[in-house]
Amino acid sequence: MAVNAYFRTSTDKVVLPIGRGLARAGLTPNGITTLGLLGVILGITILLLGRPVLGGWIVAFATILDAFDGTVARLTDSQTEMGAFYDSVADRVADATIFAACAWVARDQPLVFTGVMIAFATALITSYIRAKAESLGFDATVGLIERPERVAIILPALGYGFLGWGAWLLAVGGAITIAQRLHAVMSQARERADERTSDER
Repeated sequence: MAVNAYFRTSTDKVVLPIGRGLARAGLTPNGITTLGLLGVILGITILLLGRPVLGGWIVAFATILDAFDGTVARLTDSQTEMGAFYDSVADRVADATIFAACAWVARDQPLVFTGVMIAFATALITSYIRAKAESLGFDATVGLIERPERVAIILPALGYGFLGWGAWLLAVGGAITIAQRLHAVMSQARERADERTSDER
């Protein structure tokens, strides 16, 4: 199970006060999403220009800021389907930007480059499984590696020079997460089918 699932109560003690502060400052959920995405792009640009530690910290701050858009939306009662859609798309763009930078850094290291590509693929598939499952009425929030864990692993790995270890850790963890989510959805599908069979008898 991912970190969010275990420690939601504890993290809310920190997240909610900050979210209230952002709301009082006049920041909207979509505005926070946009700032987070722009921060990721800026940080990655700085990283690729030869300042990996500074760039990594900027990306980390932007990613943390982006985590508050949903909180502010709930606190201000401004949750919308369009806002959720925009947040999801922005997250995927940010992920692609980070992994593109990883691929560029690892372009002359075949083993590391392969790990980055597998990690990116598992990240995309993990997100797709959840989105598709929820569209069909299933829950697919289980798994070892979700976005917060991915970012917490890949940014230090990229900024401090151990990208190979971080990429392969995400590649393996991502594959496990895919298996966990597929198992969860298939179990729910079987339960739903059994319930329909029972109702028809």
